[in-house]
Amino acid sequence: MTKESLFQASFEESLNLEDDGFLQFQKKDYYNKLGKAFKRGKPNFWFTIQSLILTFLFPVGTNFMFLVFSLSLHDSNPKDLRLPISPYPLLTIEVYLICLLIWLILVLIGKLFRRTYILAYRYRFHVITFIIWLGLELDLLAIDVSLPALSLWGILAIFGLMLLLAYVMFTGRVRRLKTLLYGTDVSPSLSDKIASKLAIYGMGILGFGVMINIILKSFSIKFSTSMEGLGLFLTWILLNIALIAILTFMELPFFLEAYYKWKYPEEYREWEGKSLEEWYGKKYLKKHKELLNNE
Repeated sequence: MTKESLFQASFEESLNLEDDGFLQFQKKDYYNKLGKAFKRGKPNFWFTIQSLILTFLFPVGTNFMFLVFSLSLHDSNPKDLRLPISPYPLLTIEVYLICLLIWLILVLIGKLFRRTYILAYRYRFHVITFIIWLGLELDLLAIDVSLPALSLWGILAIFGLMLLLAYVMFTGRVRRLKTLLYGTDVSPSLSDKIASKLAIYGMGILGFGVMINIILKSFSIKFSTSMEGLGLFLTWILLNIALIAILTFMELPFFLEAYYKWKYPEEYREWEGKSLEEWYGKKYLKKHKELLNNE
């Protein structure tokens, strides 16, 4: 009987995730390096200082700079701008503060997961949530710039097709992971095939329509300016597709492995040949002395 969920695998089946090329890439260039930083169950001093600096530079600082850029655009004289923008800013100080609050709450929740073997995954989770936050701000800025040219319906059509593309990529990735875990070939359903066709052809038709729209409007504005608008539009679409691909192909198996390590901690500890202190951390073991019976 075919298992329907990615989360039902036994320990032996979960080891099949090791055959995923994207997961191996992540572990080689990321997890193994961070494993040294968290060797004693907590980050070392220099790693803590580095993390604080990077937090102020990126999650806090970079996103704040995009907020400043958005506010400066809307405070400028429209005649001084090369491209028209929406009169109503979407990226506001309230949006920034809400996103910052959510990110900080997720960081605090992450503090509840203290086992040494999970710390690298926890750190990665905070990085990914920052990237998603950054992507949201870029989308809001792109809508500000695109709205005068594409209208509300055009923006909704773009996001609708991107959501459809995300669905197609996600379901395809899930089928691949199920095949790895359970050794069964899960064929795409009819709805998946239809969604795939709609996403591919719909994005192509919409892109062609946007190009025609910009070219037609180039008769009333400078042609070079219209090409800049087209370039920004294509960059926005490609960045969104890249983010969807990263989350689907690289991050999904990475955090799925973290789930199975949390589900089968002792089995993975023995399989990786780690001691209790190396696996759980000295501080964690002091609060869970019952684990010493497994040594």
